[in-house]
Amino acid sequence: MRVLEHRRHGHRETSSVHLSRDGVALAHRLAATIGRFDRVVTSPKPRAVESAEALGFAVDATLPELGKMPDDAGIPLDQLNPRSFADYVRGTRRSATMAAYARSQAALMRRELEQVPEEGRLLLVSHGGVIEFGAAAARPVDARSFGPPLGHLEGVRLYLDAGEWVRGEVLRVAP
Repeated sequence: MRVLEHRRHGHRETSSVHLSRDGVALAHRLAATIGRFDRVVTSPKPRAVESAEALGFAVDATLPELGKMPDDAGIPLDQLNPRSFADYVRGTRRSATMAAYARSQAALMRRELEQVPEEGRLLLVSHGGVIEFGAAAARPVDARSFGPPLGHLEGVRLYLDAGEWVRGEVLRVAP
């Protein structure tokens, strides 16, 4: 079984593309608990790359698709108004555009995860909305119970066994 951990980037100031001091400090705190990964892939946006580095990892690759936000795909999140993962799951059932975006994120997650060895672990670092849609497509039955959208450095852990997503869980960060 392969394991994917997909985390949202750390905190940044609204006016900056870089992590804030608080974002770096939280990543350093989380680094002691996160474990090892066979591969680390991020969005090319500085806040994602810096988050992986602040967690103590070298970045193996950056993928533009991880930085493609839902609004870049024609999905106005203000219309979806997601207050929970369940809203993302419902959105994929109501909108062909949302469903296609979610499936593309889940396919990207699977493609990257299949590059690690059996029993391997992959860390993806990207953005809010990207992760929730991907999880909604990969494991909708689990995602419905994940609660509110992800905060900074929170994420999901998804398990792939014999090419199938078999389980998922949300990863919350204590304040």
